[in-house]
Amino acid sequence: MSQDWICIIAEALKSVQATRFFRSERGFQGQFHVGLDLLLKDKGLVSNQAIIEEEYQKTIPKHGITHRPDLIVHIPFEAGLTRSRREGNFVAFEFKFRASQLDAIDRFIKLNDYLTELDYLLGFFGNINDARSFVELVPDYRIHIFNIFKDQDTVRVLHSYLEDEKPIVEEF
Repeated sequence: MSQDWICIIAEALKSVQATRFFRSERGFQGQFHVGLDLLLKDKGLVSNQAIIEEEYQKTIPKHGITHRPDLIVHIPFEAGLTRSRREGNFVAFEFKFRASQLDAIDRFIKLNDYLTELDYLLGFFGNINDARSFVELVPDYRIHIFNIFKDQDTVRVLHSYLEDEKPIVEEF
């Protein structure tokens, strides 16, 4: 299942082509959202009740955390299809434009909270227009890093993750 997510996410990341979107986190995130939504519908990886939401506010009373993930794919609890807010959570995303090490650590902590507190299956960090992954700092093997940048007219996507505590890097 995680490999399916990784392939779909890489394809959606590569669908962002306009150079303008590689200049800001918000612009890139918006275009990625569009591409991911089309691919999820086409590939049928999640049920039709699952949606992608941006900047969904989490609160201590309802969620146990206050972070606001950049994007999530989930079945909203309010739809009445899950027994708790910990069910129906698929993936959470955090993006940063040219992340520093401290930025990456901050995003990894948030992603780890989504995994542990809300039972998201996977967490993804997108470092836009930067090839540094900081994978050695990842606290949980379910967190994956994507570095997305343009090399002339070609969008390059690097995927980094931990396997048996060893960093793995692959290019899509």
